[in-house]
Amino acid sequence: MTALGRPPVLADIVEEHFDELDFLWEHRESNLFTPDWVLSDLAEHEERAEAHLDGLRLAELHAVDLARERLMGEETFAATAAALVLLETGVPELLDLVRAALRSAGQEAFHGIRIALRHYPLEPFGAVLRDLSAGSDPLRAAGAADVLAFQRLACPGLERLVRAEEPGARVLALSAAGRLGALTAENVRAATASPEAEVRKAALEAAARMGMPELAAYGRAAATREIDPDPEAVALLGVLGNAVDVATLHALVARPELAEAAVGALGALGRVEAVPLLLELMADDALGIPATAAYRRVTGADDVEGAKPFPPPEVAEGEDEEEALPPDPAKARADWEQRASRLPPSSRWQRGFPVPDGYLLPEFDALTLECRRDVYLALRARVGAGAPDLELEALARRQRPTA
Repeated sequence: MTALGRPPVLADIVEEHFDELDFLWEHRESNLFTPDWVLSDLAEHEERAEAHLDGLRLAELHAVDLARERLMGEETFAATAAALVLLETGVPELLDLVRAALRSAGQEAFHGIRIALRHYPLEPFGAVLRDLSAGSDPLRAAGAADVLAFQRLACPGLERLVRAEEPGARVLALSAAGRLGALTAENVRAATASPEAEVRKAALEAAARMGMPELAAYGRAAATREIDPDPEAVALLGVLGNAVDVATLHALVARPELAEAAVGALGALGRVEAVPLLLELMADDALGIPATAAYRRVTGADDVEGAKPFPPPEVAEGEDEEEALPPDPAKARADWEQRASRLPPSSRWQRGFPVPDGYLLPEFDALTLECRRDVYLALRARVGAGAPDLELEALARRQRPTA
């Protein structure tokens, strides 16, 4: 291995490369399942990050100095960038720094390092990750389990972690168990009773990935109960339901605490029987924007909104200005009149593509990242291990199914 040196550089440029790598990884993680990107957008974003990492590779020890400073800091994605720089060197002493940070870094930095290690060969880190996953610190143990499961490696202590009291640790552990097929029905029942929405969501997605039977029936029951209905179950019903659930979700739109989740679920359900309701809801002050998003998700329409009002409406103190364009119900109705004959009710539709029951549609990678996730989970829920094992949080170039 060639020793690292100190080539002539402009220090400000090296730091700019580092800061951009930090920013781009934060942006990547926040957009993994956005309705605005397709897989090629994710790939392009990752290529930009890789270009900045290339600049840091060329800077050699100048980049290493920055990475040393920020590996143990208080910013998650600065730690991600720092770990990537150190991992790329392959220098044993610098890999030792990453191993030491896994054991002693604060919570923010630890999670940043976890994100980097998901995408790095684990041979130098398998022992420390297995040791941590069996340890007594729930967040550190669950983070280690997350990295191991992300690369489909066994995780000591996982059964204990899926019952962790700390919500963040439990979310990571449930997702890891779903990836490894190591979640029991009892684990799911316990997690879906959690008061934390993120825990319930993680449990339901993990159960779908494993193909647990009667999951859609659970979603119907939890979504429609009179007392404390679960918005996460409403969303699940959109992903796993069928044509009969259009009526169920239609009824849930009338319940204010569930209305927005039900509209989103109608988009995920992808049944054209819901289109008349979505067109009607576009005129609703509260639900017009989510109804428009749901219509676009079913049909693939790209021009059913109006123009931004000018001057923009006043926003209440402490609230953000609405970024989405306002609905244009008349434009959407005209769009549907032209489109309806091409989208028969015999199929489920996402972005204007028919979604088959037993395999991934040929246009899978043309779907938005949000649609890809939900279509994939629906397939896994139906056929379990008979569906490909696809990691939808991997780098775009690696998102290829394996048997």
